[in-house]
Amino acid sequence: MLLATRVTPRIRDIVVQMAQREGLNVSEWMRNLIIMELKRAEALPNVLRAPIIRMELDDDE
Repeated sequence: MLLATRVTPRIRDIVVQMAQREGLNVSEWMRNLIIMELKRAEALPNVLRAPIIRMELDDDE
């Protein structure tokens, strides 16, 4: 899914600078920002859990 938003050139420049500071591209930096805000708002769990997988073994094993 693609999310797009318009920002002023000044905001764009700040976002680029912040991403570069953290060694990320803008997309990665924005993704991290969105996830952090969703967690802060308790709209996303702090820990993502892997699904529980049940394995059934034959009696021979």
